[in-house]
Amino acid sequence: MPKFQKDPRKETQSMDKQAFNEDFAFRSLLITTIMGIMCFVASIFFNVAEFLSILIYQNSFFIVIDITVRVSVILFFFFFMMISLGNYKDLLGKPSDWKEIIFLFCLSLLQTMRNIYVFGFTLLGLIILLFYLYLIQES
Repeated sequence: MPKFQKDPRKETQSMDKQAFNEDFAFRSLLITTIMGIMCFVASIFFNVAEFLSILIYQNSFFIVIDITVRVSVILFFFFFMMISLGNYKDLLGKPSDWKEIIFLFCLSLLQTMRNIYVFGFTLLGLIILLFYLYLIQES
């Protein structure tokens, strides 16, 4: 017979915390996936259909805004989908594979094939985002 009795409250508190963390991770997974899909649709709308380019005249200021909007939407897509992928893998208890990251990287670059300036700035932004996500990951 042990001298000290276990406190049953401590065990239930840790189980409640774990369930709360799983619920929070699942909710975060859903929100980031929805935001990533919305950015993907907007990217297809702006980059493939070139909706914004139709409205813009040959003014250099508006062309810069057009390129900025296109690049930003693609980078937001990549960022939200990387967070979503990380949350999904965290719920499964597995680390993210390089294959999945490279797939998202290539999918992001495929959206830029109609404009060389958008491709260049997006490539630079994706490399910076990958470097940033690599630096902030937990060791």
